[in-house]
Amino acid sequence: MGGSQIITFSWTLYTLWILFFTLLHSFPFQAHAAPPAGSLIKHMSSILKWTTGSSSSKTSSSHPDTANVVQFENGYLVETVVEGNEIGALPYKICVSDDGELYAVDEVNNNIIKITPPLSHYSRGRLVAGSFQGKTGHADGKPSEARFNHPRGVTMDDKGNVYVADTLNLAIRKIGDSGVTTIAGGKSNVAGFRDGPSEDAKFSNDFDLVYVRPTCSLLVIDRGNAALRQIALAEEDCEYHSSSISSTDILLVIGAVVIGYATCLLQQGFGHSFASKTSESNFEEEQPGKEKLCRPVLETTTTTTTKEEPGWPSFGQLLIDLCKLASSF
Repeated sequence: MGGSQIITFSWTLYTLWILFFTLLHSFPFQAHAAPPAGSLIKHMSSILKWTTGSSSSKTSSSHPDTANVVQFENGYLVETVVEGNEIGALPYKICVSDDGELYAVDEVNNNIIKITPPLSHYSRGRLVAGSFQGKTGHADGKPSEARFNHPRGVTMDDKGNVYVADTLNLAIRKIGDSGVTTIAGGKSNVAGFRDGPSEDAKFSNDFDLVYVRPTCSLLVIDRGNAALRQIALAEEDCEYHSSSISSTDILLVIGAVVIGYATCLLQQGFGHSFASKTSESNFEEEQPGKEKLCRPVLETTTTTTTKEEPGWPSFGQLLIDLCKLASSF
């Protein structure tokens, strides 16, 4: 109890004590007058309520609720780029491909569309799989003939295959080069919880999925079963595992080869010719009378040495070899 509360409480007791003695001394003379006593009691009650209310308001104001403290960061602007059904679909979820294309699932129209950024009122979705007429069902095959039933999740692997959480079909669908296929679930129309081979697996009617590159798998968020499920993908669908050599490593190797080639060319090509010419000129200056005699010997020696040294490839040939090396990776 704080100091202000103690003072308020003491003042309340003091006031009640004075009013009590006033009522006690006036009671013998006004025994026949009940209404004044009743009004006095009402005044005492109002005073007590006022003092209690003021102390409680002070207590609540001295300890404000800090759970709802909001701090806004400046510099952000919300802007509507597409409204309603302007793009010809009502996206439920969107994933972005490596080249920036947007793949959206339309739960209402039961299809998957592709949108090319930037988004505007003139953007239009292109059908990837399903029906623009909103037809439902569970049919694989050609993308335009495939049927979905309230798809709510979409993701994509490194190869460009699109995976769809077909919720009311209780199945996971794949859109690839060969068309639309079912990779898990969908055998039964009854929701459940079962692991195992793809055709025997069961999901709830509320699940989503995401592609996990480090493990080359699909992670299924099975909300209805309160579980995380995993589906291993084919190794060729994950470029992350197909090669341990990155483009940076290739560039470093090419740079090292070019620098080494240039260094050797300077040391053994240009450097040797320069040293030979310098020694030849010095020899001619020292013995001017024997110029005709010594020159053939030097020329013969130089010719012989040149024939014995292995030849260096041209710079163009080096570039061709490096391109072949890079393409092999």
